Amino acid sequence: MNRRVATWDGRKTLSVLIATFAISFLIPYGFIAILFTSLLLVHQLLLRLIFTGPEKRSLPFDDPRWDVIKVDNNGVDVYGFINYQDEKSDMAVFIHGWQSSSEKYTERMLLFRDRGLHTLAIDSRGHGMAPDTPEWTAGKVILDIKCILESVEVSRVNKIHFYGHSLGGFIAIGMHHSRHSGWWKENYGTLILESPMAAYSPILEQMSGRISFMLPLLKRWALRGFNKIHPEAGGLEWKDIDVPHWGLPKVPILLLQAETDNRLGRYHYDLLMSQELDITGHLIKSLPHSKNRVNDDRDKIIVEWIENRIL
Repeated sequence: MNRRVATWDGRKTLSVLIATFAISFLIPYGFIAILFTSLLLVHQLLLRLIFTGPEKRSLPFDDPRWDVIKVDNNGVDVYGFINYQDEKSDMAVFIHGWQSSSEKYTERMLLFRDRGLHTLAIDSRGHGMAPDTPEWTAGKVILDIKCILESVEVSRVNKIHFYGHSLGGFIAIGMHHSRHSGWWKENYGTLILESPMAAYSPILEQMSGRISFMLPLLKRWALRGFNKIHPEAGGLEWKDIDVPHWGLPKVPILLLQAETDNRLGRYHYDLLMSQELDITGHLIKSLPHSKNRVNDDRDKIIVEWIENRIL
């Protein structure tokens, strides 16, 4: 269901406000109720900030070479864009970053398509063609991706490879946790990560800004909210939202990192490189974090990876 679980909806907020003002007028020392409700509203405001979706949308993908596919995930429409080759082949799946869309991947998808791979891109909730969601989590996107992968014509696919940029990399990594399974995991080939996010902890620290003194509370509230939204996760602890506990891919990994990453910095790259993984890392001086649809240095490395590790 696409409804609020960790935060109040408008009806509940209005009910609490009406009850608070009624108590403040009818009961001695009722002003205490106003103070208490004010604290609750601040708590709800901060929770909404933690679970808010993107503020703006990138253009939806619109290319006649890819077919639009739509599946239902428990009442939520999930959109993907797929291009099949005529022959059975490997498939590359693309997961975009925050406030991006599948459309931003067009040129990179062509690198794979032109070399004989099936290609599939998926719009995350609140991005591109996908509907908004009241409480945005990476966990919801993982469930959406797993759902749309079930619509793939598996008989036409050999190995499946994933390409995640920024937040899309975090999602792709998270799919390697043992709680996630599917035909795609049994047929997994390689993973390509471009300037990926690998941990949520530094993101929340950055979000806290001037209220960093509240970080311990924010962590507790975020974790409690996530577990309410995702009871299927089995009760996460704070360590579970960072690599290695978030996910540790046991597949060959190509890591393409912007040498000067003005969005995520070098923390996530260093965290991944410190793990015991089959990982090939590249620091690319000419590569920015965003506005990276075409980059000759990066694209050359991708083509070499396709030719040497996929084909």
